[in-house]
Amino acid sequence: MTYTFHVVITPGSGSWRARCPALESHGAVTGGETKEEALTHIYSALVMILGKMEADGTTVPPDDAVPDSIPLSVDI
Repeated sequence: MTYTFHVVITPGSGSWRARCPALESHGAVTGGETKEEALTHIYSALVMILGKMEADGTTVPPDDAVPDSIPLSVDI
């Protein structure tokens, strides 16, 4: 199944932070040294979180599009 969630990537001091507001309470927060690395890490986090939710039969929450977010599609 393909899911699309919005993620927010913000610069910090020497690193980048990535989070998915809709899945933040499930641990969808990560970072990286570059924007691309942070995006790769949040993609991996979403794959793990959504895969576990599907395996457990947990309802996947709806996407939460927030200002300055970008859509990210994940295939499980």
